[in-house]
Amino acid sequence: MLKVSEVPGKSKESFVAGTYTFNQDLSRTRNELAKMIILHEYPIMMANHVGFRSFIHSLKPFVKIPSRNTMKNDIMKLYESERTKQMNSLGKNKSCVAITTDMWTSTNQNKGYMTVTTYFIVENWNLKN
Repeated sequence: MLKVSEVPGKSKESFVAGTYTFNQDLSRTRNELAKMIILHEYPIMMANHVGFRSFIHSLKPFVKIPSRNTMKNDIMKLYESERTKQMNSLGKNKSCVAITTDMWTSTNQNKGYMTVTTYFIVENWNLKN
C-alpha cells in the first residue's frame, strides 16, 4: 500500500503517493469534463452520478468533481470561448463565405438537430470550416 503524504511547501491540493505527485488542476479537469459531456452528449447531471464519482475516485482519490451547476457554467464558458475564436477567425477573413445547413433526428432520443457550417478560404489557400 502506498503512503500518501502532503508535499512540503505545496498547496493542500498536491500530494505524493510513492513516486507519483498528484496536483489538483481544477481548470484542466473541469475543461476536459466539459468537453467530454459536450462531445458524447452526456447529461450535465453526470457529474453527480454515484457511479461516475466512484469511478473517478478509484482513479484519483483526491480529485474534486464539480457540481452540475459548475459544469453548466464551464460548458457555457467553453461555448463562448469557441464562439469568440470563430468570430475572430471570420473577422479576419478576406474571402467569401459559404454557409450550409444540415438537419437530422436522432432515433434513440427522438430529438431534432440542426448544424450550420461555414466554409471559407484563408491565406495560403487553406479551407476552414
